[in-house]
Amino acid sequence: MTTDTTEPTRFCRSLRASLTEAERHLWYRLRDRRLAGFKFVRQESIGRYVAAFCCREARLIVEVDGGQHAESEHDRLRDAWLKDQGYRVLRFWNAEVMSNTAGVLDTILAALPPSPRKRGEGRAPFVGGEASPKGEGEGAMTDETPPATPPHPRLPPRFADNKVGKTLSPQAGRGGEHT
Repeated sequence: MTTDTTEPTRFCRSLRASLTEAERHLWYRLRDRRLAGFKFVRQESIGRYVAAFCCREARLIVEVDGGQHAESEHDRLRDAWLKDQGYRVLRFWNAEVMSNTAGVLDTILAALPPSPRKRGEGRAPFVGGEASPKGEGEGAMTDETPPATPPHPRLPPRFADNKVGKTLSPQAGRGGEHT
Protein backbone atom coordinates (compact mmCIF):
# COMPACT_ATOMS: atom_id res chain seq x y z
CA MET A 1 0.00 0.00 0.00
CA THR A 2 1.48 3.33 -0.99
CA THR A 3 0.34 6.67 0.24
CA ASP A 4 0.91 9.68 -1.93
CA THR A 5 1.40 12.59 0.44
CA THR A 6 1.43 16.16 -0.70
CA GLU A 7 4.41 18.45 -0.30
CA PRO A 8 2.81 20.50 2.51
CA THR A 9 2.08 17.30 4.44
CA ARG A 10 5.68 16.13 4.07
CA PHE A 11 6.89 19.58 5.15
CA CYS A 12 4.71 19.57 8.30
CA ARG A 13 5.89 16.06 9.15
CA SER A 14 9.51 17.13 8.82
CA LEU A 15 8.87 20.10 11.15
CA ARG A 16 7.24 17.80 13.72
CA ALA A 17 10.30 15.56 13.59
CA SER A 18 12.73 18.44 14.12
CA LEU A 19 11.34 20.43 17.05
CA THR A 20 13.70 22.78 18.85
CA GLU A 21 14.46 22.05 22.51
CA ALA A 22 12.12 24.87 23.61
CA GLU A 23 9.33 23.59 21.35
CA ARG A 24 9.78 20.06 22.67
CA HIS A 25 9.71 21.41 26.24
CA LEU A 26 6.43 23.28 25.64
CA TRP A 27 4.87 20.50 23.56
CA TYR A 28 5.28 18.06 26.45
CA ARG A 29 3.04 20.35 28.53
CA LEU A 30 0.46 21.06 25.80
CA ARG A 31 0.05 17.61 24.27
CA ASP A 32 -2.56 15.06 25.21
CA ARG A 33 -4.98 17.72 26.55
CA ARG A 34 -2.62 18.43 29.48
CA LEU A 35 -3.42 22.13 29.66
CA ALA A 36 -6.93 22.38 31.16
CA GLY A 37 -8.30 19.80 28.73
CA PHE A 38 -7.66 21.80 25.54
CA LYS A 39 -6.41 19.89 22.52
CA PHE A 40 -3.34 21.34 20.87
CA VAL A 41 -1.77 20.10 17.66
CA ARG A 42 1.72 20.92 16.44
CA GLN A 43 2.87 22.13 13.05
CA GLU A 44 -0.68 22.82 11.87
CA SER A 45 -0.99 24.00 8.29
CA ILE A 46 -3.23 27.07 8.07
CA GLY A 47 -3.44 28.53 4.61
CA ARG A 48 0.12 28.91 3.35
CA TYR A 49 1.54 29.12 6.88
CA VAL A 50 2.43 26.52 9.50
CA ALA A 51 1.59 27.22 13.14
CA ALA A 52 3.95 25.72 15.74
CA PHE A 53 1.09 24.86 18.16
CA CYS A 54 -2.60 25.38 17.53
CA CYS A 55 -5.71 24.92 19.63
CA ARG A 56 -8.34 24.68 16.89
CA GLU A 57 -11.24 24.84 19.35
CA ALA A 58 -10.08 28.20 20.76
CA ARG A 59 -8.50 29.40 17.48
CA LEU A 60 -5.28 30.08 19.37
CA ILE A 61 -1.79 29.75 17.90
CA VAL A 62 1.32 29.55 20.06
CA GLU A 63 4.71 30.25 18.49
CA VAL A 64 8.12 29.64 20.06
CA ASP A 65 10.73 31.87 18.45
CA GLY A 66 14.48 32.12 18.33
CA GLY A 67 16.47 35.30 17.80
CA GLN A 68 16.03 35.17 14.02
CA HIS A 69 12.40 36.23 14.53
CA ALA A 70 13.20 39.56 16.19
CA GLU A 71 11.63 42.39 14.21
CA SER A 72 10.63 39.97 11.42
CA GLU A 73 8.49 41.53 8.70
CA HIS A 74 7.47 38.04 7.57
CA ASP A 75 6.15 37.23 11.05
CA ARG A 76 4.28 40.53 11.21
CA LEU A 77 2.53 39.84 7.89
CA ARG A 78 1.88 36.21 8.87
CA ASP A 79 0.33 37.20 12.21
CA ALA A 80 -1.86 39.83 10.52
CA TRP A 81 -3.14 37.25 8.01
CA LEU A 82 -3.82 34.69 10.76
CA LYS A 83 -5.66 37.36 12.78
CA ASP A 84 -7.82 38.10 9.72
CA GLN A 85 -8.68 34.38 9.67
CA GLY A 86 -9.93 34.60 13.28
CA TYR A 87 -6.86 33.31 15.14
CA ARG A 88 -5.02 34.81 18.11
CA VAL A 89 -1.24 34.43 18.00
CA LEU A 90 0.92 34.25 21.13
CA ARG A 91 4.68 34.44 20.67
CA PHE A 92 7.29 33.41 23.22
CA TRP A 93 11.08 33.45 23.04
CA ASN A 94 12.90 30.12 23.36
CA ALA A 95 14.65 31.33 26.51
CA GLU A 96 11.35 32.34 28.10
CA VAL A 97 9.84 28.90 27.48
CA MET A 98 12.86 27.22 29.06
CA SER A 99 13.30 29.53 32.06
CA ASN A 100 9.70 30.55 32.83
CA THR A 101 7.55 27.63 31.71
CA ALA A 102 4.89 28.21 34.37
CA GLY A 103 4.52 31.85 33.30
CA VAL A 104 4.23 30.85 29.65
CA LEU A 105 1.56 28.26 30.49
CA ASP A 106 -0.33 30.78 32.62
CA THR A 107 -0.32 33.24 29.71
CA ILE A 108 -1.60 30.57 27.30
CA LEU A 109 -4.24 29.51 29.81
CA ALA A 110 -5.43 33.11 30.23
CA ALA A 111 -5.88 33.36 26.44
CA LEU A 112 -8.11 30.25 26.38
CA PRO A 113 -11.83 30.28 27.17
CA PRO A 114 -12.95 28.63 30.43
CA SER A 115 -12.21 24.91 30.36
CA PRO A 116 -15.11 22.57 29.68
CA ARG A 117 -13.82 20.13 32.35
CA LYS A 118 -14.36 20.19 36.09
CA ARG A 119 -11.36 19.64 38.37
CA GLY A 120 -10.38 16.00 38.60
CA GLU A 121 -11.59 14.91 35.18
CA GLY A 122 -9.05 13.60 32.72
CA ARG A 123 -5.49 12.58 33.44
CA ALA A 124 -3.51 15.76 33.90
CA PRO A 125 -3.63 18.20 36.81
CA PHE A 126 -4.58 21.82 36.31
CA VAL A 127 -1.43 23.76 35.40
CA GLY A 128 -2.33 27.31 36.41
CA GLY A 129 -3.31 26.49 39.98
CA GLU A 130 -6.42 28.68 40.05
CA ALA A 131 -9.99 28.63 38.78
CA SER A 132 -10.62 29.81 35.26
CA PRO A 133 -11.08 33.58 34.84
CA LYS A 134 -14.89 33.36 34.80
CA GLY A 135 -15.05 30.85 37.65
CA GLU A 136 -16.20 28.02 35.39
CA GLY A 137 -14.57 24.89 34.04
CA GLU A 138 -11.28 23.62 35.43
CA GLY A 139 -10.90 24.60 39.06
CA ALA A 140 -14.54 25.60 39.56
CA MET A 141 -16.32 24.54 42.69
CA THR A 142 -19.07 22.01 42.16
CA ASP A 143 -22.23 21.54 44.21
CA GLU A 144 -21.39 17.89 44.74
CA THR A 145 -19.49 16.75 47.81
CA PRO A 146 -16.59 14.47 46.93
CA PRO A 147 -16.84 10.86 48.07
CA ALA A 148 -14.88 9.91 51.18
CA THR A 149 -11.48 8.46 50.41
CA PRO A 150 -11.37 4.80 51.37
CA PRO A 151 -8.70 3.92 53.94
CA HIS A 152 -5.49 2.33 52.77
CA PRO A 153 -5.80 -1.45 53.23
CA ARG A 154 -2.39 -1.90 54.92
CA LEU A 155 -2.11 1.24 57.06
CA PRO A 156 -3.94 2.12 60.26
CA PRO A 157 -6.26 5.13 60.04
CA ARG A 158 -4.36 8.37 60.64
CA PHE A 159 -4.75 9.88 64.08
CA ALA A 160 -7.77 7.72 64.88
CA ASP A 161 -6.24 7.14 68.30
CA ASN A 162 -2.90 7.39 70.05
CA LYS A 163 -1.86 3.93 68.85
CA VAL A 164 -1.06 5.38 65.43
CA GLY A 165 1.97 7.27 66.72
CA LYS A 166 3.33 4.07 68.25
CA THR A 167 3.00 2.17 64.95
CA LEU A 168 5.16 4.69 63.08
CA SER A 169 8.91 4.33 62.91
CA PRO A 170 10.89 6.69 65.19
CA GLN A 171 11.89 8.85 62.16
CA ALA A 172 8.25 9.22 61.11
CA GLY A 173 6.98 9.75 64.67
CA ARG A 174 5.39 12.92 65.97
CA GLY A 175 8.06 15.53 66.58
CA GLY A 176 10.41 14.80 69.45
CA GLU A 177 8.38 11.95 70.95
CA HIS A 178 10.42 8.76 70.82
CA THR A 179 9.32 5.75 72.86
